[in-house]
Amino acid sequence: MSRTQLNINIDPELLQELKTAAIRAGKTTTEFVSESIANYLEKYSPNDTLDSRMMLLEERISLLEEKLYPDSVSQAMTIFSEEEAYNCSKFFKSIFDREFKRRQFSTRKDAWNDLIGYIDCFDQWDDIYTLRLKEIFFIKDGDPFTSDEMKRLAKGKVCTSPIRTGLINWINSNSEKGKCLCFDTRFPSQQAICIKGSKLVDELYSSDNTFNFGDI
Repeated sequence: MSRTQLNINIDPELLQELKTAAIRAGKTTTEFVSESIANYLEKYSPNDTLDSRMMLLEERISLLEEKLYPDSVSQAMTIFSEEEAYNCSKFFKSIFDREFKRRQFSTRKDAWNDLIGYIDCFDQWDDIYTLRLKEIFFIKDGDPFTSDEMKRLAKGKVCTSPIRTGLINWINSNSEKGKCLCFDTRFPSQQAICIKGSKLVDELYSSDNTFNFGDI
């Protein structure tokens, strides 16, 4: 079946929801969008054949997957700007600092030792990332993650946001290590973290340093 290109503008948050919904359904983004719109048209255009509707949809979204996944990797987020990588680094450090105080660890080293097992269990993690994360957490004005480092982290087989997921599981100490939580909407999404960075942290903690995530 022939295909053509359709260039569209989409709200970043809606795009993130689209990507995560497609992954949850076990489909590529193109398949998910195509089937979703086909179902809509089938409901509201009963006189058209399914084949004709599918042909129209495929012609309109043929390059959607390539635009969303330029490296042909079906991940929640694979492209980061330097500013987004910086924002992620600041968010991760701010959460670590808040949890160190909230849970009253004796030392920051104790907090680190308690946390790292929730992050280094993912397949894309290695000793270099451990050293880099330590630098961000422990060294004043330490270099933040680069866009390339964040991009490589997003290539995991199990979880595309291992630090975000690790922090969620760490905060909820009863969580299972290594369980992907990319789809958990009760915690800021990776996209939101990229955009707002540490500004999000104040929204998660009350004035008395109580965590507001509910039953994570």
